Amino acid sequence: MSSFEAYTIENLRGKYVYTNKGIFVGQVSDVILDFDNNVVHGLFIAKTNEKLVKDGDPISIPYNYVRSIGDIIILKSFPDLMHI
Repeated sequence: MSSFEAYTIENLRGKYVYTNKGIFVGQVSDVILDFDNNVVHGLFIAKTNEKLVKDGDPISIPYNYVRSIGDIIILKSFPDLMHI
């Protein structure tokens, strides 16, 4: 029997996002949906860690970068420094 947990947009908003190395990226502000294909496209982070994203600019993290979701969100990978 497989374990499956569904999350609503409200469940994802406010969750803290971390890299696979345990570095804080930011907090989910919103979820980006693709209504044409009925899929989650990404997680929008309005204020990011300035050590990872230049000037703490907002970013959208593609949903396929997500490794796991629980009390926090852990990413599969993330660049050392992202320039927007």
